[in-house]
Amino acid sequence: MSADWSDDNTTILTELFVQQVCAGNRPDKHLTQNAYEEVAKDFKVRTGLEYTKLQLKNKWDKLKTDYSNFRKLKLKETGGGWDYERNTIKQDAEWWKKAKIDIPGRGKFRKRGLQNENNLSIMFADITSDGIDHWNLASGTIPQSSSATSIFNVDDIQDVDLEETQTGESHADGKGKRLGRYVDGNNKKPKTSLVIQEQITRVGDIAERTQSSFESYMKKEESSSITSVMDLVVECGAIVGSDEYFIASELFVKREQREMFLHMTESAARLDWLRRKYNTKYGH
Repeated sequence: MSADWSDDNTTILTELFVQQVCAGNRPDKHLTQNAYEEVAKDFKVRTGLEYTKLQLKNKWDKLKTDYSNFRKLKLKETGGGWDYERNTIKQDAEWWKKAKIDIPGRGKFRKRGLQNENNLSIMFADITSDGIDHWNLASGTIPQSSSATSIFNVDDIQDVDLEETQTGESHADGKGKRLGRYVDGNNKKPKTSLVIQEQITRVGDIAERTQSSFESYMKKEESSSITSVMDLVVECGAIVGSDEYFIASELFVKREQREMFLHMTESAARLDWLRRKYNTKYGH
C-alpha cells in the first residue's frame, strides 16, 4: 500500500524515530534494522497503518533532506525577518525565486516552514552538514576560514623611520624597535583608515560564522542532553518499549520537561511521574 504521510502521521513517525535515536539505535546515518521494525510495529499500534521498513527508511531520508534544506535556507536569510504565523522566513517573491534556484527544494517552505523541527533536530542535527564551519566550544579555537586569513598583505608592510613626525604614521614599541605600517602599493602613502575598515568588516564576517557554528554546537548539545536523560529514564525502571519510556520520548524533546524530570532525585518518583504523564495524556 502507498504511504499516507499526513501531518498527524508524520508527527507520530518522528516521535517514534526520536525514541529509537535516544535509545542509541542510530549508529550512523540510519536506524538499525531492528529499530525500523520497532517503529513499524509502534506506528501500526498508534495509526492502524502497516508500512514496510523500506517505506519508513524512504521517509527518514525525505525528512533528513527537508531538515537540511530548511537549515540552509535559514542560514541564507539576511534581514527579512521571521513569519511566526507560517513558521518560515519573511521575504519577497524575488528572494524566494532566487532561493529556489540557489537551493533546490527550498521553495516548499515559502508558505509553511518545517514541521516537527524539534524532533528532526534530535534525529539529524549531528549527522547533517549545513555548510558552515563547525568547532569545539571547549577548545576555544575558531575554525579557519577565508575571512580570517591574510588580513594584511605582507608585501605592503614597510619599515617606518622613527624620526618621521607626521601624527599617526609611525609608532615604536617599548624597546624602540621600528614597527610596520600599511601602505598602498602604488603611491606608498599610509591607508590606516582603510585597513581598520577592512578589519572591522572581516571581524564581522568571522563573528557571523562563529555564531552559526555556536548554534550548530548547541543543537548537538541539545541532542546529547536528551540522550543522557533517556538513559536516566531506563535507570529509573522504564524499560524500552514501555508506556513510561514512550511518554518520556515525547516529553523530553522539550527542555522544561527534562528539567522537571531531573529535579526529582528518587527513581521511584521519576517512574511514577512518567506513569502519571502517560495516563493523563492517553487516559489509561
